[in-house]
Amino acid sequence: MGLLNRIRRNAVIASGDFGQIFSDFNLPPCPEVVLTLTKAVRNPDISIDQVVAILETDPALTSIILKTVNSALYRLQGNISSVSRAVSILGLREVENTALGYAMRQAVSDPGLDRFDFNTFWTDSLLRALFARNAASVLEVEADEAFAAGLLQDMALPVLLTQWLDVYGPVYQEWSSSGIPIHLVEQKRLSWSHCQAAAWIASNWGLPDLMVCCVGLHSASLEDISSMGLEGTAVTAVVLSSLITHAFREVRYAVYLVERSDKLGIPPDRLMEIAEVAGEQVEHLAASLDINTCARPDLVQILREVR
Repeated sequence: MGLLNRIRRNAVIASGDFGQIFSDFNLPPCPEVVLTLTKAVRNPDISIDQVVAILETDPALTSIILKTVNSALYRLQGNISSVSRAVSILGLREVENTALGYAMRQAVSDPGLDRFDFNTFWTDSLLRALFARNAASVLEVEADEAFAAGLLQDMALPVLLTQWLDVYGPVYQEWSSSGIPIHLVEQKRLSWSHCQAAAWIASNWGLPDLMVCCVGLHSASLEDISSMGLEGTAVTAVVLSSLITHAFREVRYAVYLVERSDKLGIPPDRLMEIAEVAGEQVEHLAASLDINTCARPDLVQILREVR
């Protein structure tokens, strides 16, 4: 079976039959401009002027694109005020990723629960996205897809806690008090996980199969990824990124992150470089997307202590 067919097959498996499970669930909407943009950038004949025309239908997204290109992430000299120039500098896939960040910001809201810190959720989401992209570049797999999936992988958590608190609240409470990985608690109590729920949302947004696959399989083991024939794809980088939040809670997951990265060909010193760069970029990305973040443990220090 070819790689594309394997990706498609596992994207379907990852997203599950949530049309049935969530029959009374309000699917978080994706802004129309983002849906249009994600389809347009995959047209090999698309022009920058056409992309600009799409962006300019949504002034808020246009503003974010300009803030992104003028952020410290790109260290450009002089202010870029032209949307066309911004698209040329960022490239179509970076514009798409920025738009997906905008879409996620629009789609999820703070559940307003004491045990769920919305700023921590966003900080970890941005860190995982940046880490996944940097790791994917080292692994020479699809960096843009890794970034998008790293960002979107946990988007179902606040949605489930907002819409399905009676069902999902006890699951989240058990995870908060037990330290058991949340996808294992979900499988025990619900027979499905937030990974699959997020993949279902991504699939319904019309995102590419590889992104859906990465989102849905982000808690899988490297052995499972290998058995699916996906070891040479962005899925591996996203799986590594998913361990970051666990590493903040328990040292053993930092050990897993070091071991699994090394197994993939990323030695500890290189892993710490990836983590350091990602950590430095979080605040810049947050500022571009108008997202509030919070202080988190020093991932580099955690990795240094367990290497």
